[in-house]
Amino acid sequence: MVKRQPARLDAAARRQQILDSALPVFARLGCAGTGTRQLAAAAGVTEPVLYRHFRSKEGLFVAVLDQTGERLCAAVTAVMSASGSARDRLLALAQGLPKLLERHADELRVLCGAAAGRGDAATERAVRRAFAAIGAVLGEAWSGGGLRAGVTPATAAFFLLEIGLGAALLRPSGVAAVDRPAFGKQVADLMVAALLDPRARRRRA
Repeated sequence: MVKRQPARLDAAARRQQILDSALPVFARLGCAGTGTRQLAAAAGVTEPVLYRHFRSKEGLFVAVLDQTGERLCAAVTAVMSASGSARDRLLALAQGLPKLLERHADELRVLCGAAAGRGDAATERAVRRAFAAIGAVLGEAWSGGGLRAGVTPATAAFFLLEIGLGAALLRPSGVAAVDRPAFGKQVADLMVAALLDPRARRRRA
């Protein structure tokens, strides 16, 4: 029986394969703790092939960060897009947050780690791009109104982003207060009280 050779990937597919396999490695070890040999092994390629698609480990890390921003934006959009009122969108985000954190644990770990570290200029720009993009998606959710007077869509967006990033750090660590069943509902109630117009809250309570 003739053994069939696996199909060769084209350049775009190979690049995506390297990006996808690099994400969990960077999530576990960080950029500084990861070597190109580990990255090549994870992708099932040689180091020369790795360098053919990315000029350096740092270049690959920046590409992973950019993809992370895109994936998190898509995830936030999916959670909030099916809901109509501002209150509904906010509650959908609060209720969908645990699954979002679980499904995108590696992306969040990479992004938070890069933000906390002292990376090079390209890495810092990639982190800012990712945060700005996620903030823009959250801000668009409030463009139709429903916010408390004096609260701008940008303020609401980055307030929620701060809550989400805090949850991304706290939940995996097993902090007892965060694991309580009532915690999520209490946080959602606080977000509604802090951000939404009281008249809108009364109409839809």
